[in-house]
Amino acid sequence: MKYLNTFLLACFAACSSHADLVAHWPLDADANDATGNGYNGSVVSGTVNFGQTGANASTGAAAAFPDNGHIDIPFDAALNSESFTVALWANAASTDGFASPVTSRDDVSGGVSTHGFILYNNNNGSWDFWTGDGDPGWDGMAGDAVTPNTWTHLAITYDAGTDTKTLWINGVASITDTIPQSGATQYSPNGTVEMEALHIGSGADSGESFYFDGLIDDVGLWNEALDGATIQSVMMNGIASGLPDPALVVANPLDLVLDGTVQQFEIPVNNGGQTQDLTVSAANFDGDPNFSVVTLPGSIAPNGSGNITISFDPAGANGAFEAILEITSDDSLTPTRTIVVRGSIHDPLLVSDETVDLDTGTSGSFIVTNNGATRPLNISQYNLNGPNADKFTTDGSPGAIAVGGNETVNIQFNAGGEEGSFTATLEIVSDDPLLPSTTVTLLANVPFAKPLIAWWPLDVDGTDASGNGFDGVVEGSPIAGPGANGATGGSLEFDGFSTRIDVPFDSALNPQDFTVTLWANAASTDGFASPITSRDDVAATSVHGYVLYNNSDGNWDFWTGGAGPSGSWNRVIGSPVTTDTWTHLAISYDSATMTKSLYINGVLDNSLVAGGLYSPNGTVEMENLHIGAGQDDGLNFWYTGKIDDIGLFRVALSSEEINTIMTSGVGGFTGAARALEITDIDLGPNPDEVTITFNSVSGASYIIERSTDLTAEAWEELTDSHASEGEVTTFTDFSVPANSPKLFYRVIRP
Repeated sequence: MKYLNTFLLACFAACSSHADLVAHWPLDADANDATGNGYNGSVVSGTVNFGQTGANASTGAAAAFPDNGHIDIPFDAALNSESFTVALWANAASTDGFASPVTSRDDVSGGVSTHGFILYNNNNGSWDFWTGDGDPGWDGMAGDAVTPNTWTHLAITYDAGTDTKTLWINGVASITDTIPQSGATQYSPNGTVEMEALHIGSGADSGESFYFDGLIDDVGLWNEALDGATIQSVMMNGIASGLPDPALVVANPLDLVLDGTVQQFEIPVNNGGQTQDLTVSAANFDGDPNFSVVTLPGSIAPNGSGNITISFDPAGANGAFEAILEITSDDSLTPTRTIVVRGSIHDPLLVSDETVDLDTGTSGSFIVTNNGATRPLNISQYNLNGPNADKFTTDGSPGAIAVGGNETVNIQFNAGGEEGSFTATLEIVSDDPLLPSTTVTLLANVPFAKPLIAWWPLDVDGTDASGNGFDGVVEGSPIAGPGANGATGGSLEFDGFSTRIDVPFDSALNPQDFTVTLWANAASTDGFASPITSRDDVAATSVHGYVLYNNSDGNWDFWTGGAGPSGSWNRVIGSPVTTDTWTHLAISYDSATMTKSLYINGVLDNSLVAGGLYSPNGTVEMENLHIGAGQDDGLNFWYTGKIDDIGLFRVALSSEEINTIMTSGVGGFTGAARALEITDIDLGPNPDEVTITFNSVSGASYIIERSTDLTAEAWEELTDSHASEGEVTTFTDFSVPANSPKLFYRVIRP
């Protein structure tokens, strides 16, 4: 019988470490780190009064935070470990607003992604533990109520191994969470994107907000999630004297690499105590059929390590294995410790593509492979599901695939005359012990022959020039004027308090994929001002649609309401607004890649890729589209300035297409612009006069010429600056030559 002395290397590194006190700020007389590790803080902005009466005899003196004064500790990766504990005493003077005793956080670009941790005395009067999870928005949980003017011991812990975060109040777990609000985990450390300082007595990335009013004492930071017994000892005895000695430290959970044979593993056990030897007296799996303990370590000196040897026998089984190992020792606080030992034998192992994108084609294929070590892979079903499953077919059939073998699965697509993006899922059901159901996403696309939904030139009113009938209703009196360039015609100027255009709701105006293009010339950067909005904010419980803002910080800002019950908007913040200057803007969302993008003057300015970014207006309530104002009803977020040449498309356009629109106008890009042609010639209104009518563009001027015989020399210029009257213009020739049998006219746009 062959025994293997192997262990997952990543776990070995973790198991060979123990819970270290990274930093300790007693706050007795200064902001120095008492561990000697050098993480000293400095007082910033206002006042911090040291030497105040502490929480108890074990903690020494405390620090008072009466104003905007706070303590900043420069960023260091060691202060932001994957697992952590922060413990402190706090005595809050009030429960007004959000007040942070300790913060180490990074909110990237105002909401693109969040990282780090925050402890709050929140605006509802509760202690509140927030973590950034690497996605937009914070993963928060509220604990027990704050008792003002009373010392309270607080601890926040996060265990990366189990993705568990806990808020401890006076040594008792107040609230625990193991379920991420979004993304894969509940916590992504500060330093993942930007490196922000740790703050005591304030919050925000900069430390210049969310100021704590009250007393703080005895702040400690560890690089592991401490257990309840240790936290209680820290609370009663102070950080300097409250740690167990001896202290058993072992990684939990333990992930083993199983290969299907009988194996042995060495589990590192550490003594985190400072003076006393550690003795492990027993360890057992309580009769588990697959795991057993072989040997125990001898006496372990302070800061030393030993090994528990365990054996694993799969006994012919396959799939996931998990057992509870109970360890008994003379740890002064936790004499009995239970840890999870787990691993898996993945045989057979199904491997396939996750996505098959046919693009604009009608057929494709992918390969299913059995990467298992000894067992054949038996596929029992291929099931097509999803919204467009009827458009796809497959020749995948049940059967066995030998070890190392593969099968080609062919996919056929038939759009049935429809246009747009199509998706389905192909479920593969097999005897893979860990993934009995594997899903392959199928994608196909039939380009829209006419991707333009609506085109509002805004030359004189809210007419939709696309011919699709989405005409807007003008509220107030926008002022017509020159447009952004010669390709766009005229524009409309909005006063910022009463003028807007409302386009009645239609589901066609709110597709799953979209691009909005327009020219904007903002007169100011006050408040939030919206050139265009199609949104639904459902009583602050869910949000849908999109908003383009000239925001309160003076930046272009693209908001979308995401799928799911959330009252938060997803934002992509762009470059600063340049007032009194024409700027071309485009916002888009691509559902296939889950990408929202903001283009400024034809260049991609910012983008975000994440799930759940966009749910169209109309998902819950059906709100009008607004030009020149925002909010669901168009009665807020008024825009001050000019807007020109708005195009709405049912696809996410490329940067090249957006550049063409910027230079040629929506009409020039789509071919929707009417040709410059004379549509009518009338005699009159008086004898010897002729009036012509021709298609035109607002804000332009035209050359009008006349001829009697169409020879090059015979064309006579009647005017070189006849002003447009809008989309249709007339011109009267008051000097018709006498006795002319024929007359010809032509119109030229310079």
